[in-house]
Amino acid sequence: MRRTAIPELFLGLLSIGAAVFLTALVISHAIEKRTHQRDTITVTGSARKPIDANLVVWSLYVTGSAPTAAVAARKLRTASGSVRKFLLGSGIPAAAIERYVVQSERIVERLPRRRFRVHYEVSQAYEVRTRQIDVVEGAAIQLGSLIERGIEVSAEPLRYVSTELTKAKLDALVAATAEARHRAEVLVQGLGGKLGPMRRTSQGVFQITPRDSTEVSDYGINDTSSREKDVTAVVDATFAVKR
Repeated sequence: MRRTAIPELFLGLLSIGAAVFLTALVISHAIEKRTHQRDTITVTGSARKPIDANLVVWSLYVTGSAPTAAVAARKLRTASGSVRKFLLGSGIPAAAIERYVVQSERIVERLPRRRFRVHYEVSQAYEVRTRQIDVVEGAAIQLGSLIERGIEVSAEPLRYVSTELTKAKLDALVAATAEARHRAEVLVQGLGGKLGPMRRTSQGVFQITPRDSTEVSDYGINDTSSREKDVTAVVDATFAVKR
């Protein structure tokens, strides 16, 4: 009876050892698989889409100055009529011209010997908004002719706007994401791996700059000074890597 107990004990220990070995092998394989699943690569993709402005906005300010408010208001009325006639004569449609509320300001000027001089400035703002960009550009060049006639008028630089900006942003974003994937594929293939699904992504701010400009800003750029623009999108993307 004692002679048969040793082989049975040996077989039992052998079975336990095999089970421990298989369990360790399974755990090791699971850890390795899980580690590989965590392998990732992060790349940055960018894309630039050209866009042309199809709308122009032009702000003008007309002023009448005089020692009394009444005289200043009459001067403003005359100057405003001249400005409106100038805009219409330049080919700008009446529907594209908007006038804002008249404002009045009392200005006190300090003089020597504790004296003061008071005068009034009555002003009105105009805004031109139209798709006829060439017409407005021509008018802006000739604005000095009004000043030569003694009309108190000033203007801001033309602002060029695109009503298709939202679509251009989306197109640039799609292209930037595609470029990020392409870069990741090139890098991973060079290392002998295979690109897996995208794990996460983050989008940078849009840069709307004059055509071919290299200017960037952490807060984004929204250029309105140029008629031809570029919309640039940047994407950071993280992909899984398969071995």
